[in-house]
Amino acid sequence: MSARMTARVLKGVVGALAVAALMVPGAAAKGPGGGGGHGGGGGGGGTGEVAPNSLSVPATFVGGSNPFGLTCDGSFAAPTGDPWTGYTLPGYYYVQGVNSWQATCGYAESAAVTAEWGDNLGGDARLKVGSPIRVEVGLFDTTPNTYTGWVVQKLEPAQLDRVSPYGTLATATDTGFVSNPVTPFDETRVWALGATLSIVATDTGVPVYVGPATAEINSTGRIVYGYNLRVPAAGDYTITFTFPNVTIESTDLGAIGPTADTVSFTVTVTPGGGKGGGKNH
Repeated sequence: MSARMTARVLKGVVGALAVAALMVPGAAAKGPGGGGGHGGGGGGGGTGEVAPNSLSVPATFVGGSNPFGLTCDGSFAAPTGDPWTGYTLPGYYYVQGVNSWQATCGYAESAAVTAEWGDNLGGDARLKVGSPIRVEVGLFDTTPNTYTGWVVQKLEPAQLDRVSPYGTLATATDTGFVSNPVTPFDETRVWALGATLSIVATDTGVPVYVGPATAEINSTGRIVYGYNLRVPAAGDYTITFTFPNVTIESTDLGAIGPTADTVSFTVTVTPGGGKGGGKNH
């Protein structure tokens, strides 16, 4: 079946995949931390690392083997299968959850990073009791490399982030379609073995969650750390991530310390309900 003939079929398939993803704990079909499209893994106490999507943005794994079953030997894998069309964004695309590919990834004993929090935590949106609050952090390797990756776009801009399909552009040639890999890619994400998350009521120190910090490969192909937070009462809550063998050199929000592998941010949760949450970051 050709790409042109299967466009409408694909839309139904991707819609079904999105609905299925929302039913799996920790599998968020949305996109932290700078550079566009972030998204969180884990949530509600941590469910382990999940990889519903292809790795599009290169990654460095610190302190151990990667949890996503990736081949991290310095190579990369171009998208497989036929590309698809028929979206609001014109053109043909290799689509997350339907086609598969892999950016370059590698291992390191340590890493220096910048850390960026999800847009919703520092933005204008009110965080409310009873509403899901997306806690998201992305780590960016500051060491230059020549890794290869792919730019992934939201194919239906008017749809909710968690519903829209995402894909990377395919280019027609005389013999078929090819993708558009970028070398060196201008962003490398970092994952750290043994990362932990602590969320406590700032005034009382009463914990909301203390345990592993989990991550996922989000719809834009980035590795992100995340948690689905719900709190029982209005007030300030301090969110702290610790990443062993990682030196955090800077952050867009909050503070670094008391040690260089720790970053924290305090959020204010107001009374009320509503939909809450975050957005692609």
